[in-house]
Amino acid sequence: MRKHLKRELRKLWTGEIAATAMFWFCYSQLAKLGMGACLMRSATYPLIVLSLILIQGASYWWILYMRLVTDRSCARKAGRVYGVLRTIDLVLLCFGIPVAVVTHGCRLTTTIGILILLFAFIEWVNYYKIRLSYSSNPFVLLKRIKEGTLKKSRLAKEIDNG
Repeated sequence: MRKHLKRELRKLWTGEIAATAMFWFCYSQLAKLGMGACLMRSATYPLIVLSLILIQGASYWWILYMRLVTDRSCARKAGRVYGVLRTIDLVLLCFGIPVAVVTHGCRLTTTIGILILLFAFIEWVNYYKIRLSYSSNPFVLLKRIKEGTLKKSRLAKEIDNG
């Protein structure tokens, strides 16, 4: 069980880092396709916010991994730090819509920017409010939503206890 948990936590924190790198790689490739100026105006801010949230998630999974590996209380004050980060992230997410309006670029890149911001919000909810990942089957999540059986995220519990 412990070995499985270590592998799962390692997969989670490395996966979040890989996802962040992949988003920036795709962003750079879109810029090379001639969407550079519009993309820079419309999608940069949402991508920065998403990246911050994903890196925070990666660092949290890494902290849990280190707690398991070292058998010590690694970063026990993480709940307090993440409580502050949760508020900062929410403020950054709220600024996303005015930024999208002010930096309105091409229709396509503005849509891309808004979708990235929406994804960042979903990740924020997943980390700081309720657990949205239960299974690779999306119907499991839909069933839990319908039944009202969504659980508080692990990080939200730690923030409340911190």
